[in-house]
Amino acid sequence: MNSLSARIQNNPGRFLLLAFSVALVTAVGCTSSSVEQGVPEAVTSWAPVGERTVGEYEYGIIPQPNAFHTMHAGPNNTDTVWVATAPQVALSWVFETNFYVPEGPTYDNEGNLYFSPLFPQSPDFDVSLISLDADTGTRNWEIPGDGHNAGSGAILILNDPDNPGKQIIYHATYEEVMAIKPDGTILWQTPTGLTAPPTLEPGERSPAHSFGFNYHPRTDSLVSVTLGGVISAFKRTNGDMLAPLGQIPGAPAVSNDIGLPDFVVELSNAETDKVFGKTPSGQSFYETIVDVIFGGGSIITNYFAIDPNTSRIYVAATAPDEDDGNMDGLSELGAIYALDLVDDGSGGLEFEVLSSAQFEGGTGSTPAVSEDGQRVYVSDNVGNVIAYDSALSELWRFDVGSPVAASVAVSPDNRELYAVTRRDVFKLTDNGNSASLDWIAKLEAFEGYPEIEVVFQALTPTITANGIAVSVGGGTLIGDRALMLRVGVGLLDRETGLLRSFTEGREESIAVTTIRPDGGICTANSPVRRASGKALNPDLTEDLIGGISCYKPVRNDLLVRDATCAAGVRARNAATVAEAAPTSANQDIRQIQVLIDQSRAAIDRAVSDGDLEQASAGGLNTDLDSAEANLSIEGLAIAANDLLRVCNALPAE
Repeated sequence: MNSLSARIQNNPGRFLLLAFSVALVTAVGCTSSSVEQGVPEAVTSWAPVGERTVGEYEYGIIPQPNAFHTMHAGPNNTDTVWVATAPQVALSWVFETNFYVPEGPTYDNEGNLYFSPLFPQSPDFDVSLISLDADTGTRNWEIPGDGHNAGSGAILILNDPDNPGKQIIYHATYEEVMAIKPDGTILWQTPTGLTAPPTLEPGERSPAHSFGFNYHPRTDSLVSVTLGGVISAFKRTNGDMLAPLGQIPGAPAVSNDIGLPDFVVELSNAETDKVFGKTPSGQSFYETIVDVIFGGGSIITNYFAIDPNTSRIYVAATAPDEDDGNMDGLSELGAIYALDLVDDGSGGLEFEVLSSAQFEGGTGSTPAVSEDGQRVYVSDNVGNVIAYDSALSELWRFDVGSPVAASVAVSPDNRELYAVTRRDVFKLTDNGNSASLDWIAKLEAFEGYPEIEVVFQALTPTITANGIAVSVGGGTLIGDRALMLRVGVGLLDRETGLLRSFTEGREESIAVTTIRPDGGICTANSPVRRASGKALNPDLTEDLIGGISCYKPVRNDLLVRDATCAAGVRARNAATVAEAAPTSANQDIRQIQVLIDQSRAAIDRAVSDGDLEQASAGGLNTDLDSAEANLSIEGLAIAANDLLRVCNALPAE
């Protein structure tokens, strides 16, 4: 008896199953080349499992999340993009270094980047909005600030439904709002009805900061919120005001002790003063920004979310003054509000608060809404990540042990959440009525720098197809506070929390880890922790700068590998749920198409850079063509193997 016969006799059920599987493969038109492909060891072992969370809205006016098109990638603030992060990047350019940029940047589909600086100090730099070429950093054009720009948050990019394939840029300042073509042509420009105070008392915080626009699908309008809690809406098509100005309830938050000795604060203020000057009321950028980061001194200190399924608006702010039991003009409580534009009874619209919830300690976070709109996540200044349902009934809270310093990133896959404190990155799983901790990231960077005593997270995490894009800082300790000397960007493995790659950069950011369509990373330069590091260690770190830093993909062959691996395992999983959950599978198909497009562009760059032979590129493109041709509910299994074949044909590292 030969060995095969013996194995069949010993395990007949297994080989009957094998025979059935071969027959099934033959029936759907596969050949022996369709044997299931694995994933190389150098690539993450993370994969989506089961159905993904999907919203009931279309990507018409709202762009597909192939890059950051608004402050936190999309209108619901999930900090999730469908493309892969380049596994290896290099600092490509740093420009516009005179500007302090705490928000943005964002990208259009023509290769342009947009940002709005905070309080430009010199008449020579009095601008409200700047457009840069995302590849080179050269300035395309600017919108004048006219002497009263207080910053306007991230710039919103939407598709132009009247011109398929084109996009429009939407910009909101405190005093005016506008729509602009990517070439700088202004389509409309409208006053907001607000006027910035001409003078401020010494130390008084200006209320004239707008957090920029978000999109309200039901009314096809653009909504903006200011630092002082004023909310407004304008028609997307012509800029007409859609409703009277509204006011978010709440009083300015009690400022928190930033936990550093006064002499460190004074020295840090002096560092930002040298580079950026002072705010209009004479405050230093350093002290002002630290207070805002942790929710102090204002009613609203971060961006807001709009659920594209329902158009419900979610704003994290403060509670009314009286709710903390002490009528002193300040609030010791944080709050989240759900609002909408509703009928005012006379045929018009007005803002109405539909529900709210309060919590201890205030917040500096942006609310994040799950893709289906069923979960809303926010953080407080005590250390909790808090989950609510859409009506703001609390579902659970999870204490990560230290104040959460930014918004929570929400994945459509595997119920995953990512939150950061001053030092750590946490991966949580939303279990419905509770959350569990999966890992705390191991941020092992800056080897070979003896001056680096501590390594820590430095920015909001961004969820991408092949990992979590992060910023990592290295520096010294004063007490339990980390002072930054160096900074860079990296890619975390979603399965393990280990750094897969890391690249040192030039300046820190307090904004977001924004991903470009090509998988590169750009950050808005806004030094805070490095101001203290520079002040106390002037010989160990470079001078502070502002502007934008961009990291371009290098070794684009590795990017093709990661993107096709991510697409392949996604297609494989989608094939297992397609019959029971076609909506989920179709959303996966949309993301896989984005990854195929990204891979094709990366193949061209890899050939141009000499990292891939033209003949090899032709074979890879043939497999991508086959995958795209089979990109349907019925063809997902075949597409998965085509994509994984590309993945396995590329270098391991």
